[in-house]
Amino acid sequence: MKRLLEITGDLRYAFRLILASAVIMAIGSIYASIHYSFFNSMNGVPLIDWYMTKGVEKLSITWWIPLLFFSFSLLGINTFACTLNRIMSLVPRRKNLGTKRFSVLISPSVIHILFLGMLAGHFLSFTAVTQEKIPFSEGDNIYLNGIGDVKVTALRNEFFPESSMLSRRIKQTTVSISINDNGTDITKNISFLEPAVIKGTIVQLDMEKKKDNRIEKPSPADETCNKEKKFHYADTTAQVNPQLYFLLTRDPGLFILLPGFFIVIIIMGWYFYQTNFSKNNKDFMENENEIITV
Repeated sequence: MKRLLEITGDLRYAFRLILASAVIMAIGSIYASIHYSFFNSMNGVPLIDWYMTKGVEKLSITWWIPLLFFSFSLLGINTFACTLNRIMSLVPRRKNLGTKRFSVLISPSVIHILFLGMLAGHFLSFTAVTQEKIPFSEGDNIYLNGIGDVKVTALRNEFFPESSMLSRRIKQTTVSISINDNGTDITKNISFLEPAVIKGTIVQLDMEKKKDNRIEKPSPADETCNKEKKFHYADTTAQVNPQLYFLLTRDPGLFILLPGFFIVIIIMGWYFYQTNFSKNNKDFMENENEIITV
C-alpha cells in the first residue's frame, strides 16, 4: 500500500501532469479565441450538457476538453496519494515534533486537501451551473426560479454630473425588489457589479441596448445651405432604450471555491512566515527535510 502511494504520489508525475494541463489549456485558449462565438455558448450551461449537444458535433475543435478533465483527474489522484503518504509519515511523530512543529509541517498537506476540495468545486461549477436571463420593467411581478415571486418595486438611475464629459449618461442603475419569504417581505437592492445572493442564487443586473436610428430632418426655417443634410437626411441620432434583465446564476461550486481560496492564502502565508521568518525556522526546515527523505 505504501509503495503504491509513493509511486502514485511521485512529485515528478505531479510536475508532468501540471505541465501537460498547462499545455492543454494553452491549446484550448487558441481554439476558444478563434471560435469565440461557439465556445461562448458554453456560458451558463452545464459543461456535460453542452458537450453532448454541441461539443461532439465539432470534435475537431473540442477534443482538448475531455483531455483536460482527464489530466486534472490524474492530478487529483496524484495529489491525494502524495498527501496521504505525507500524513502517514507525520502522524506517528506528532508527539516528538511538538504541537507547533507538527502544525507547520502538516500545513502543506492541509493545503493539498483544500486544493482537492477546490478541484471538486470546479467540477461542480462545470457540471451543475445554470443561468437564466429574465427581462423586467419597474412595477413588474415576476417569478424567478429558485427564489419565488418577486416584485420590482423601484428602479433608480444615477447620472454623471453635468460637469462631466459623460453628462446625462447613466452612471449606475439600482433596482429594488421585494421577495415574499414565508409571509415576510424582504427587500433587496441590485446594481451593476453589485449582485445579491438570494437562497443560493446569484442575482445580477444586466442590460441590452437597443438603438433606434431616427432621421433628423432640417427645419424648414433653416436657411443654412447643407445639401447633404437637406436632400439625403444623412444625420441621424441614436435613441437608446436599454432593456434590463435579471441574470440568475446557480453555481454550487462557487461556494466551495471562494472560501477555499481565502483559507489557502491564510495557511500559506502562515506557513511561509514560520519557515522563513520565525526564530525556529531552522528547526522547522530540518524536520521538513527529514520527513521528505524518509
